[in-house]
Amino acid sequence: MRVGVLLLAGLALAGCAERWQKPGATEAEFRTMEAQCTAHANDRWPPMLRQEMMMPPRYVPPVRRCDARGNCTWYGGWWEPPVMTVVDDHDRPRRQERRACYMGNGWMPVED
Repeated sequence: MRVGVLLLAGLALAGCAERWQKPGATEAEFRTMEAQCTAHANDRWPPMLRQEMMMPPRYVPPVRRCDARGNCTWYGGWWEPPVMTVVDDHDRPRRQERRACYMGNGWMPVED
């Protein structure tokens, strides 16, 4: 079955997908080339992970609540920790390297 095949090349870290085609190519040929290109891109641009603060720590001030009788109670008054995430500084160049490899092997992205 040698026809132009449309395939999904998963870009898991990016959370998006692209479709690739090459006239006369099979899915097996794409999968082999994809594995080689991914290995090459991972060797050239290994993960470079770092933590990044999305939200700084913050203090939640106390709040006074009173009932109808005038009995008041204080609530709150604590620190919330920062919200952190992990960023891979090599994600973009690794994806670009992989795309260049695909194109160098004759595969083209499919326009939607």
